[in-house]
Parts: sequence; C-alpha cells; structure tokens
Amino acid sequence: MEKFGYLWQNFACMKKLNKYHMKNYHPLLKGLAALTAATIMLTSCVEEIDQSNRYTFLGETVGSFLENHDEVYSDFNYVLSRSGVMSLLKAYGTYTCFAPTNEALKRFLIEQDSIYQASLLPDSKKVIWTGITSPNLEDLSDSMCTVISNSHVLPATILTTEMEGDVLPARNLNDRYLTMTYGVDDKLQSVLYVNGSEIISSDEEVENGVIHTVSKVLNPSTNTVPTQIKDMPFLSIFSEAMEMTGLEDKMQLYRDESYTDGDKFADKADMGGNSMPYPPSRYYGYTAFCEPDYVFQSMGIFNIDDLYKQCKLWYPEATDPDFKHENNALNKFMAYHLLNYHLLYTRLVFYKMKATVGGISYNSEVHYHTNADRSEYYETMQGTMLKIMIPRSSKVIGYDEEGTERQVKNCIFLNYSHEAVNIADPFHTTVGRKSIPVGVRILDPEEVGNDPERYPNFNQEALNGSIHLIDRPLVYDEDVMAGFVLNGIIRINYDAMVPELTNNHIRWYDGTAGYSMPNGKGFYIPNGYSEHVKFYSEDTRLSYYAPYDGYDENNGDFCICRGEFDFAYRLPRVPKGTYEIRVSWISEPERGIMQFYIDNEITGIPVDARIYATDPRIGYVDDSATEDNGVANDKAMKNRGYLKLPISYKRVVNGGGPARAYNHGLRFVLTTKYLTDDVHWIRIKNVNENEGSYFNHDYVELVPISWLRREDLTIEEKRQ
Repeated sequence: MEKFGYLWQNFACMKKLNKYHMKNYHPLLKGLAALTAATIMLTSCVEEIDQSNRYTFLGETVGSFLENHDEVYSDFNYVLSRSGVMSLLKAYGTYTCFAPTNEALKRFLIEQDSIYQASLLPDSKKVIWTGITSPNLEDLSDSMCTVISNSHVLPATILTTEMEGDVLPARNLNDRYLTMTYGVDDKLQSVLYVNGSEIISSDEEVENGVIHTVSKVLNPSTNTVPTQIKDMPFLSIFSEAMEMTGLEDKMQLYRDESYTDGDKFADKADMGGNSMPYPPSRYYGYTAFCEPDYVFQSMGIFNIDDLYKQCKLWYPEATDPDFKHENNALNKFMAYHLLNYHLLYTRLVFYKMKATVGGISYNSEVHYHTNADRSEYYETMQGTMLKIMIPRSSKVIGYDEEGTERQVKNCIFLNYSHEAVNIADPFHTTVGRKSIPVGVRILDPEEVGNDPERYPNFNQEALNGSIHLIDRPLVYDEDVMAGFVLNGIIRINYDAMVPELTNNHIRWYDGTAGYSMPNGKGFYIPNGYSEHVKFYSEDTRLSYYAPYDGYDENNGDFCICRGEFDFAYRLPRVPKGTYEIRVSWISEPERGIMQFYIDNEITGIPVDARIYATDPRIGYVDDSATEDNGVANDKAMKNRGYLKLPISYKRVVNGGGPARAYNHGLRFVLTTKYLTDDVHWIRIKNVNENEGSYFNHDYVELVPISWLRREDLTIEEKRQ
C-alpha cells in the first residue's frame, strides 16, 4: 500500500470529506479506505490543503498506475490498450481519468448487450443499437473501445475539490461534457456522481494527472435530444407533442462532416496581428425546455388532445390544422420550447462560472456586482425571443409547487419580470387575460437527479444538446413580452447571436483544446462558419476572445475584427415596435473608425473608436465630479449620441469598480428604428485606412422607446 498517494484532499470540513467516501467494491479499495481513514485522523479540518501531507508516487503516470493495479482495472486497461489511449496516458501531458473497476465494466457489457438483444425480439418497436453485441470483453470492436476510453479521459487535471456546478469544467476526449450530481448513500454519507457513476476513490495524483475510481462505466448518451426525451417516461406528453409536430426532425443533426478547416490558422487575426486558429469542429446543438407530465396534469391536461385544446386558447390565431405547420397552435407552443443552442445549466446565464487553464482564469463573479440581475436572450424555433434570467436583485421569497421555500434571486427563470411578479406567490405568477405564466422556473438538475422516483431515467445531456425541466407551461404572448418581460434594455453579446460559437465550445472556451495566447484565449471565425454572420469583404478577420478576468468587457469576453473588414450579424427577433439600437465597445488608440448599418441602411456618419469618453466630442464627466450624480452629464452625452457603460457590471482592471465609471468604455446610439418580426442585420464596416487597426465589439442593446419615455423609472433602473 506504500505506492498509493494520499487519496483525498484535506477538505475544509468533515462534510466535504464524507462527500467522496469509498465503498467496498474490491479488497484493494478496502485498503485504500483504511489508509484514507488513518490519514484523516492525522490531519486537521483546515481551509487550506497542507501539501506536505500529500504524497505523489514519483515517476508514475496515469497509464502505469492503472497497469500496476491490474487486479482492479485490468478490463479497463485492455480497452485502453485496444484504443491506443493507454499510450497517451503514459506520455507527457495532463489528464483526468475516471477508471471503472473490473466489476463495473463487466456489468456494463452485460447490460448493454441485454438492451440490444431485447430490441431484436419480435414485439420490440425498434432495434436499439448500443454498439455492444456481446457480453464478452474480447468481442468489443476497436471503435467501441475508443468510445469507452475517450469517455473516461479528460485533457486536464481536475481534483474533486475543483468540481462545481452541474458539469465538469473540461470536456472528455469525445468532446463531451460530463455531468455531476450529488447524493447520499444508505449511511447518509454524501457522494459525488459523474454521469450517474459514483466516485468511490478519488484524487490519486500522479506525474501526468489524476485518477478517480468510479463504480460504473461512464456512458454518455448517444441519443439525440428528441430520443433522450422519449427515454424519460415523465416527459411522455411533451415527447408525443414533439413527434406529432415534426419538430423532433429538426433536432437530429450532430456534426457537420463537410467542415474540414479545423487544423488551419488565420493570419493577422488577433489584436496584435498574430495568427489565430480556426474552430476545430462544427457541431450542431439544441436545448429543450420541457414540462414534466405532472405540470400538465395539474392543469387538467392528461393527453395530447387536452394539450392541443389548451394551445388553441394560448395561440388563437394559429389556425392551421396540420400539426407540422408553423401556424398550428400545438406547433407554436412546442417550437417556443426549443433553441438551436446547446446550453448547459451552468451556461444558461453568466453566473458562478469558473475556469483556470494555462494560468488564464475567469470567474463570472469578478465581472458582476453581487446583486445585479443576469439575463440572456435567445431566439427560439418559433422565431420569437426567450429571456433567461437569474434575478439577483430580488429580495422576494416564495414557495414552489412542492412547498419548498426558495429565494427568487437563487433561481433561474424563463421570461421573468420584476414588474409582473406576484410578491405574495412569486413562483406562480401569471399575467394578462390569458393568464400567461411568467417567471417559469428551470429546475436545478442536481435536485432532479436526486429524485429518481419522480424523474426515472433522467439524463440532462444528450449527444447534441441539453434538456431542462421547467415547473410551469412556457407560452409566448406578444402583449406580455412587450409589456413586461422585454420592456427594458435588451442587452445581447455579439457572441450570443451566433449559435455555432456556443455549440462548438468557442464561447466560454475552457482551453482544453490546447490553444491560448499571451493575452487571452480565442478563435478566428471564418466566412461561412455561421448563417448568422455575413462577410462583405474577403479581408475581414473576425475573432472571438473567451472570458478572462483581465478584460473589462461585459462577461469578460468580446469579439474583434481586423483588416478592411465589412461584415454583419443577424439580430434575434424582438416584439414588433420602435427601438433605440445601441452598440458598446472599449476605446483605445489602435481601434478603427466604423460605419454602421441596420438592414444595409446607413445609420449616420462614421464613428471613431480611438477616442476616449473624456474627449470633448463625447463629453464624459465622472459622476463623482458632478453635483447631481451625473444626471446633467448623462443628458449632454446622450445629445451627442453616447451613454456611459451600465452600473450592472464591473471593470476588472485599472482599479476595478463599476463599468459606468470607466472612461474608456462607451455605448453609442446607432439609430431609432421600427423593427418588424422579420430578420434584421447590424453591419459594421471599417473606414480607417490604417491596416493595423481593429474594432473590439462587446454587445448590442435593443431598447423599446416606450420604456425610455417612462417617467416612473429611477436613475438606477435607467442606468442598468
């Protein structure tokens, strides 16, 4: 037993320590448990880990560690060797390996073969291809050995103390995220599950990484989103509605095999004129917000006919009887639940997101004030906007459908409105003559995973997307959206308008693909990569910079364009009306001079992004240097077409503090325009003759004129 390093971190308290206890799956693991227990007795419960108590077996790699303990991992070692991944785990690098025991792998082969064989029987509705057609290890195909191996290995070292949220902070070698949930065993000890498999031994550190022993084979679903929804029996009504409307057919794509530029680099693409990599792949992605059957049943909806009847009340103008027609009421209802974005729970809003890769780190809480609301906006398959929000400014407390007391500020909602919320019963707020639900809560997947009786076979992550459960019906009503939910500043990051940046792990890039730059992490976005971006110039160099604590922009990320650029972004649809359209950037001397267009209509004279807000042409004065907290200065700047940055987020360099006090940052009013429910584009063209100039662009704001004219709003509300 001397060869084993210190198995567990010395957690800050015994509660954390118990979270990763071991089970007696094998005599060797019993010994490991005993060693750990002895170590615990000799160590105190302190906040910082005493590295002197940790022993790393010098010279051991992940691969050699597994081979040296063949009595536990021999079957997994066989799979790793067949796939070639074993040689990788013996080489230089940094890896996390979730190693299943021999018993776990044997059980997995029997289960998967049984599923396949049962599907071949005459009374089976369809053949279920699991990739495994025999319970014998030697009968595995080379390709299946590769899938299993890659599912258990991540190209980064992640200790259990670094596992937060609902997914691991790096993707596995199959380019998939692994989910995390927490539970308790029959001894009331807390346990950690990765993709439903319990970690029974953790944090065995070696030269090139760390090994965690797991009780089951990690089997990331190969189902597409619609198929995975079908496999969850508590979503039977939702699943049937997806099939009847044909919307399931629109969510089957996974990877664009025609994209072959993943190994290329673009010249003069980053801020310093250096090369940047193309995206390594082009995946499709989807998100489905699903009502469990009990939500429908609480409304008297017990089958698809009941749901269709209710949908005709919600969407009375959708009169086409063909369920697959977009103007059918059931189709309208279902399409509003679906996005062409793959959004994990931790990515729904920019909240409690952390990553550190290659010394480059970001923490969402560095960029936002504690009590500032976080909102994201996406266009649904219905062609209308959905708002996702965590209302951090709220002090309201209420009770959910189970009678559990919850703070509103700690929940993620769809279409939340501070103005509409029923203070007395915030989790059941409805608005308008049709009683449209607003503030529809997204259930925390950790809570769902801990209730297998109510949510049997729950699996949040599908091959090509995420599935989120919601607590009430999600309905689009233009009057409710325009009057309450979207009646304010609609701030949308440029990167959020391009689904491919989310679906290919470019947005919020975690660095696991191995690419980083001295001043950040990012990728070049080539022409044709997304239908949501148009290039009008071959010299356009468009790139994305991932979140970094050293950036002052909203969310800590932004896009840049270099060269003689001329390109456009597709705006998400908003309710019909007149909007003030704004853009934001950080000014610096090397920036460009831009000509903006909306729908190819010029919006005014070119705008110089090289000048700071204190330039007389803009007229910025810090609030602290005024006698009226900047009210008159706001009006003077607005008359010139400019606004200070919002108060809701921070700048993180140059002394920190609220973004509003940063005189390099600006919002500029492009135009006031009536927006229809058609597609609209914002176009940016460089008219600066300096070849080295570039433009960093952060976000667009679409602000209803009706909201701007309101006299009941406070200064703080208008400065958000």
